[in-house]
Amino acid sequence: MIVGVHGIRCYRYLAKEGTAERAAEALAAEWAAALGMPLSAAYYAQLLHLGATQGADEPELLPPDAQRMLMDWVSALGAPAEVTMGHGTLPVRQAASWLAERFGGAARQFVIAFCREADTYVADHGSPRRAAAREEVLRVLELARPRAVVAHSLGSVVAYEALWHRPVELDLLVTMGSPLGMPQVFFERLSLGEGNEEHKGQRPPGVRRWVNIADVGDIVALPRDLPSRFPGIDAHHEVSLGLVTSHKATRYLARPEIARELAPLLSAPDDQ
Repeated sequence: MIVGVHGIRCYRYLAKEGTAERAAEALAAEWAAALGMPLSAAYYAQLLHLGATQGADEPELLPPDAQRMLMDWVSALGAPAEVTMGHGTLPVRQAASWLAERFGGAARQFVIAFCREADTYVADHGSPRRAAAREEVLRVLELARPRAVVAHSLGSVVAYEALWHRPVELDLLVTMGSPLGMPQVFFERLSLGEGNEEHKGQRPPGVRRWVNIADVGDIVALPRDLPSRFPGIDAHHEVSLGLVTSHKATRYLARPEIARELAPLLSAPDDQ
């Protein structure tokens, strides 16, 4: 059994399917088709959804912490100092413009949407929404008792925290397009639970093997060399998915590196 943990912009599954249960089934079917293997999904998008926001593509309308996240993100991407300096809302607009010039308009829209949703999760260690997202992932893991978890994007942050807060026995954790090590944006904000903060960067205690995969052009997977901040990673694969789809979950799932990592678990007897 494999469980997938999704990233941002997955509320659309609920909007289409009507219930979280059916949304999870739809997402799982899409991921399983890309992976070529059966898969269940832990679905938490509704827990971070704040509703439609007028002018959602405007960086100035992001909450203050999300604006700071965007600024730290473009800094990690190599934006010059003049882009991230200034007064009032000018820097965040400059940062968004720099993103569009450097990576295209789609990247600008994606990063703004990512910051809105990710800030809802990481802004407050004690946030009920943050705890609820972790608990939903743990609920599915404890029910399904999978041998492996594949976690994409923000889902890798949710899964990593969940597996520290309440360890679950897993043969394999695969993180795809993970921002776990992004300075100021995620790494310093990780919440591993009481007594675990000193273990930040290590493999979660119930996980036997941790594999990370990152596209060379993925603007979310920063730093690209995640083991430099997370020595608990056992294997790291850098791949090329193509410029347009460099962060798409299904493109990561279709990579042969992931199939090779999962194959031994699927062929081995399940004694759990």
